[in-house]
Amino acid sequence: MLTLPDFLNRKMNKFVGGIFLLIMCLVPVHGQEADTVRVDSTATNALAPTDTVPAIPDSLIFWKNGGSFSINIQQVGLKNWAAGGNSSVAIGGRIETFANYERADRVWENNLKVGYGVIRNGGERNRFEKTDDRIILSSKYSQKFTEKVLMSTAVNFRTQMDRGVKIEKGANGEEVRLFISDFLAPGYLQASLGLTYREEQEFRITLAPFTGRFTFVLNDSLSNAGAFGVEPGEKIRSEAGISLAGKYEKTIWENVKLQANMNLFSNYEKFPNTVVNIEAALNMKVNNFISSNISTQLIYDDDVILTRDDGSRGRDIQLKNVINVGFTIGF
Repeated sequence: MLTLPDFLNRKMNKFVGGIFLLIMCLVPVHGQEADTVRVDSTATNALAPTDTVPAIPDSLIFWKNGGSFSINIQQVGLKNWAAGGNSSVAIGGRIETFANYERADRVWENNLKVGYGVIRNGGERNRFEKTDDRIILSSKYSQKFTEKVLMSTAVNFRTQMDRGVKIEKGANGEEVRLFISDFLAPGYLQASLGLTYREEQEFRITLAPFTGRFTFVLNDSLSNAGAFGVEPGEKIRSEAGISLAGKYEKTIWENVKLQANMNLFSNYEKFPNTVVNIEAALNMKVNNFISSNISTQLIYDDDVILTRDDGSRGRDIQLKNVINVGFTIGF
């Protein structure tokens, strides 16, 4: 007899396959269209210099893209320091890019974020430990009902690049390094179809009652341990559910911008249990090359059993707070 979970999984596989097929079909269509509307040079002022290129109005530019690269370095050296403390070296980098297309009733938004950071406390004999590690790729294609209401299909992928460890104290007080993550362990792929509401470029929220979420654990030892909610020995877990995703951007003061992202997902089998991922960042630009960033991230996943700071194990809220000051290059 076909059970409800089996039925949902079969339907979800067909649904996600259809979404990917739709996106692949859309790419050639966009590629055939001109990025801008040609401007007739004969219509310009005849008195203008012949080497002057007429400016193209923003309303005729359909592709908008850009990004930034930042690097942060911190070094603390202590020797015979009466107040105590440890020397440390920390370095981190981040790349963020976007490419967005909007013309007539079509909107296509693409974003990529890559970040990595390490720190070493103490002398040269100590190891560098990871402080930041993320790869986030998202693509969303929408058809307009109105300027504010759109039907959207979206794909979001996230993972990390390097192995992750957690340092704990052993029974004899020695440090024990526990291997807890790796590339595509975990990796998350979420595909959805739903409605988007937006207010200019500042605010948008998407409710997707048809959402597939896939958790990848491709490391054998983590897979065999049943990490991140997969069945022991399995490498992929698929879920069918509903998602709510939101984005908010606001320039608070000159050179100060607030950015916030939210992603909520609930498996229909466990509804209303919800996976929560909320990020907020305050970006402050000092000049063309120096900037500061304050960010925080909150994650809760009922399927992730983690080791708390006190050594106990269980489900809990994950928090990350980061303050960066460094060099930034925009492009």
